[in-house]
Amino acid sequence: MKRKSAAILLVLLSVILVNIGQLLLKHGLNTLGEISLNLNIFFSLVSAVFNPFVFFGIVFFVTSSFFWLLALSKAELSYAFPILSLGYVLVSVLSWLFFNEVLSVLRILGLGVIVVGVYMLSKT
Repeated sequence: MKRKSAAILLVLLSVILVNIGQLLLKHGLNTLGEISLNLNIFFSLVSAVFNPFVFFGIVFFVTSSFFWLLALSKAELSYAFPILSLGYVLVSVLSWLFFNEVLSVLRILGLGVIVVGVYMLSKT
Protein backbone atom coordinates (compact mmCIF):
# COMPACT_ATOMS: atom_id res chain seq x y z
CA MET A 1 0.00 0.00 0.00
CA LYS A 2 2.83 2.40 0.85
CA ARG A 3 4.42 1.77 -2.55
CA LYS A 4 1.08 2.46 -4.29
CA SER A 5 0.62 5.73 -2.38
CA ALA A 6 4.13 6.83 -3.27
CA ALA A 7 3.47 6.02 -6.92
CA ILE A 8 0.23 8.04 -6.92
CA LEU A 9 1.98 11.04 -5.35
CA LEU A 10 4.79 10.84 -7.89
CA VAL A 11 2.32 10.63 -10.80
CA LEU A 12 0.36 13.58 -9.42
CA LEU A 13 3.56 15.58 -9.01
CA SER A 14 4.47 14.73 -12.59
CA VAL A 15 1.00 15.88 -13.74
CA ILE A 16 1.26 19.16 -11.84
CA LEU A 17 4.72 19.91 -13.20
CA VAL A 18 3.79 19.11 -16.82
CA ASN A 19 0.70 21.31 -16.51
CA ILE A 20 2.74 24.21 -15.15
CA GLY A 21 5.04 23.64 -18.10
CA GLN A 22 2.06 23.79 -20.48
CA LEU A 23 0.91 27.09 -18.96
CA LEU A 24 4.40 28.56 -19.24
CA LEU A 25 4.72 27.43 -22.86
CA LYS A 26 1.32 28.90 -23.74
CA HIS A 27 2.10 32.21 -22.05
CA GLY A 28 5.48 32.41 -23.74
CA LEU A 29 3.99 31.66 -27.15
CA ASN A 30 1.19 34.16 -26.55
CA THR A 31 3.86 36.83 -26.15
CA LEU A 32 5.77 35.66 -29.25
CA GLY A 33 2.83 35.10 -31.55
CA GLU A 34 1.90 32.26 -33.85
CA ILE A 35 4.60 30.00 -35.27
CA SER A 36 3.98 29.10 -38.89
CA LEU A 37 5.14 26.03 -40.75
CA ASN A 38 7.32 27.80 -43.29
CA LEU A 39 11.02 28.26 -44.02
CA ASN A 40 11.47 30.40 -40.92
CA ILE A 41 10.20 27.72 -38.54
CA PHE A 42 13.71 26.85 -37.31
CA PHE A 43 14.45 30.46 -36.39
CA SER A 44 11.02 30.85 -34.81
CA LEU A 45 11.54 27.78 -32.65
CA VAL A 46 15.03 28.86 -31.62
CA SER A 47 13.78 32.31 -30.65
CA ALA A 48 10.90 30.69 -28.76
CA VAL A 49 13.31 28.62 -26.66
CA PHE A 50 15.07 31.82 -25.62
CA ASN A 51 11.81 33.23 -24.29
CA PRO A 52 12.05 32.74 -20.50
CA PHE A 53 8.51 31.35 -20.23
CA VAL A 54 9.10 28.81 -22.98
CA PHE A 55 12.50 27.90 -21.56
CA PHE A 56 11.12 27.28 -18.07
CA GLY A 57 8.15 25.44 -19.56
CA ILE A 58 10.63 23.01 -21.10
CA VAL A 59 12.45 22.75 -17.76
CA PHE A 60 9.16 21.82 -16.07
CA PHE A 61 8.55 19.16 -18.75
CA VAL A 62 11.96 17.60 -18.13
CA THR A 63 11.45 17.70 -14.35
CA SER A 64 8.02 16.13 -14.78
CA SER A 65 9.61 13.31 -16.76
CA PHE A 66 12.02 12.63 -13.91
CA PHE A 67 9.13 12.17 -11.46
CA TRP A 68 7.27 10.07 -14.03
CA LEU A 69 10.25 7.70 -14.20
CA LEU A 70 10.25 7.43 -10.41
CA ALA A 71 6.53 6.67 -10.46
CA LEU A 72 6.96 3.97 -13.09
CA SER A 73 9.58 2.30 -10.93
CA LYS A 74 6.95 1.91 -8.19
CA ALA A 75 3.76 1.11 -10.09
CA GLU A 76 2.46 -0.84 -13.04
CA LEU A 77 2.15 1.19 -16.23
CA SER A 78 -1.48 0.14 -16.64
CA TYR A 79 -2.19 1.65 -13.22
CA ALA A 80 -0.07 4.82 -13.39
CA PHE A 81 -0.67 5.91 -16.97
CA PRO A 82 -4.43 6.55 -16.74
CA ILE A 83 -3.82 8.84 -13.75
CA LEU A 84 -2.02 11.16 -16.16
CA SER A 85 -5.44 11.98 -17.60
CA LEU A 86 -5.99 14.21 -14.56
CA GLY A 87 -3.73 16.57 -16.47
CA TYR A 88 -6.62 17.21 -18.87
CA VAL A 89 -8.72 18.35 -15.95
CA LEU A 90 -6.02 20.48 -14.39
CA VAL A 91 -4.90 22.17 -17.60
CA SER A 92 -8.52 22.91 -18.56
CA VAL A 93 -9.24 24.59 -15.22
CA LEU A 94 -5.94 26.48 -15.20
CA SER A 95 -6.44 27.62 -18.81
CA TRP A 96 -9.87 28.90 -17.83
CA LEU A 97 -8.37 30.77 -14.86
CA PHE A 98 -5.26 32.21 -16.52
CA PHE A 99 -6.16 32.52 -20.20
CA ASN A 100 -9.93 32.97 -20.00
CA GLU A 101 -10.48 29.89 -22.15
CA VAL A 102 -14.04 28.58 -22.35
CA LEU A 103 -15.20 25.74 -20.10
CA SER A 104 -18.53 24.71 -21.58
CA VAL A 105 -20.99 22.52 -19.72
CA LEU A 106 -20.21 19.60 -21.99
CA ARG A 107 -16.48 20.03 -21.39
CA ILE A 108 -17.04 20.18 -17.62
CA LEU A 109 -19.10 16.98 -17.79
CA GLY A 110 -16.35 15.27 -19.78
CA LEU A 111 -13.76 16.36 -17.23
CA GLY A 112 -16.00 15.00 -14.49
CA VAL A 113 -16.08 11.63 -16.25
CA ILE A 114 -12.28 11.64 -16.26
CA VAL A 115 -12.14 12.37 -12.52
CA VAL A 116 -14.63 9.59 -11.76
CA GLY A 117 -12.70 7.18 -13.96
CA VAL A 118 -9.39 7.96 -12.26
CA TYR A 119 -11.03 7.58 -8.84
CA MET A 120 -12.40 4.18 -9.84
CA LEU A 121 -9.00 3.16 -11.12
CA SER A 122 -7.33 4.19 -7.87
CA LYS A 123 -9.57 1.74 -6.00
CA THR A 124 -8.25 -1.27 -7.93
